[in-house]
Amino acid sequence: MKKYALLSVSDRTGLPELAAALHAAGFVLLATSGTGKGLDEAKVPWTSVESYTGLAELLDGRVKTLHPKIHGGILARRDLEQHLAQMESAEIGPIDVVVVNLYPFIKYLGTERARDPLEMTELVDVGGPTMIRAAAKNHRFVLPLIDPSDYPEVISLLSGAKKEKGDPFSLDLRRRLAAKVFAALSQYDGAIASYFAGLAAGSGDQSGLPAGFKLSLSRQAELRYGENPHQAAALYSVDSPSLPLIDGPKWQQLGGKELSYNNMLDFDAALRLLADLPAGKPTVAILKHLNPCGVASGRDVTDAIQRAKRCDPRSHFGGVLVSNTAIDRAAAEEIRGDFAEIVIAPGFAPEALETLKTSKNLRILQVSGAPLKGYDVRTVAGGLLVQEPDIASSLVAQASLASPRTPTDEELSDLDLAWRIVRHVKSNAIVLVRDGLLVGVGAGQMSRIDSVELAIRKAKLHGHLLNGAVAASDAFFPFPDSVETLAEAGVSCIVSPGGARRDDEVKAVAAEKQVSLFFAERRHFRH
Repeated sequence: MKKYALLSVSDRTGLPELAAALHAAGFVLLATSGTGKGLDEAKVPWTSVESYTGLAELLDGRVKTLHPKIHGGILARRDLEQHLAQMESAEIGPIDVVVVNLYPFIKYLGTERARDPLEMTELVDVGGPTMIRAAAKNHRFVLPLIDPSDYPEVISLLSGAKKEKGDPFSLDLRRRLAAKVFAALSQYDGAIASYFAGLAAGSGDQSGLPAGFKLSLSRQAELRYGENPHQAAALYSVDSPSLPLIDGPKWQQLGGKELSYNNMLDFDAALRLLADLPAGKPTVAILKHLNPCGVASGRDVTDAIQRAKRCDPRSHFGGVLVSNTAIDRAAAEEIRGDFAEIVIAPGFAPEALETLKTSKNLRILQVSGAPLKGYDVRTVAGGLLVQEPDIASSLVAQASLASPRTPTDEELSDLDLAWRIVRHVKSNAIVLVRDGLLVGVGAGQMSRIDSVELAIRKAKLHGHLLNGAVAASDAFFPFPDSVETLAEAGVSCIVSPGGARRDDEVKAVAAEKQVSLFFAERRHFRH
């Protein structure tokens, strides 16, 4: 009895080699017209689906593989006599290998083409998912192939089968390939469902949150451990952009121990902060436990590192250092002078890398300059929270002056830096900046005045002058006591969101203390 392999692909990667191996192994190759052209180019014999079924393609190719001779050949159980008898009666041959990949619907999400629902509708595959799902269901007898990266293994097994009789494909391989098919179909259908849900909600540009979505994830890396050493953890990447999660720079680890769960959280926080800092001059930030404890620009990257360390000399030890400028030898020596967990930069000079690698525990991460984008997702009891990320810059220049005193240009420059930093501090958040240097941080306190007092205390502890310093608050002041305390410490300029019931009292205290007070339209809680 003849044995058949069905080929219908939109991605011809590896097709000539696979087709040649199948032909050499004695398979009759059934192919759709588009795939057949690729086989002609590869000079591999093939039989058209329409000549095999006796039915020409209909409706501009929409109907070509939806035929009993195709699906009977795929779905028949070879261990049931009644199935075999029905196949023989209907002149249906066994299709033992199904090679299919799907119309590239996912490829065009997020592109200009996605703005045209009619074009996207034409990219919704029907025959492909039907065939490959049938093959995956009947994987004990039919090998389902949806991913070209699996072709080499199959080719190798086919070549070995010439020497040894019997089925070249193990049940383990069949199950693994079937699982890949079902995962790919779930991803594909989820992307389509989310796209059309977005259209139905009136957000055809995909900017709104859909009524429903599916996530398909692949394990990218096993992490050393979770938040604590007794917890297992892994990093997963999102296969489908049906709901694009936060994505950003591509990165690679150049040295140091494997990353842990906490390392990845620190890495994410560092990238978010760096994306918000002003470009154009070497800038370095140091973070501890997801909060910035040092931020500074400098003449060069070494100067920026030295200034960032001065922000909080006690806390920077064991921190995460992120630079918007490539690390040279001098900067590497400066980093090596103290213990750091991670160093992140867009590049490393060879001699700098050599220096940093002498610290075996230091994780060295190189990142590209791609901006952050996508949605934030967090797990909670009972489900997921999804939100648009807080990555669109809200500048001090967009805030309104709410007190009589006019700030100096230097104060405005410092205030801009403070406002960029405060959104990356755990709420309640207060940030103090003076002369382009982060001098005090109050983070995660239960009341805003506690954060104010903590920021002031830390600044004084490290010898930073506060006369002429500026302050940023991530949310409004519920009472005027915070502004009063900041003013008495020497702070001359403050920015915070407005909207509190006591805004008028806060403005009155700012006017009395001769403090320039700005109200911004947005708040920047970070829980």
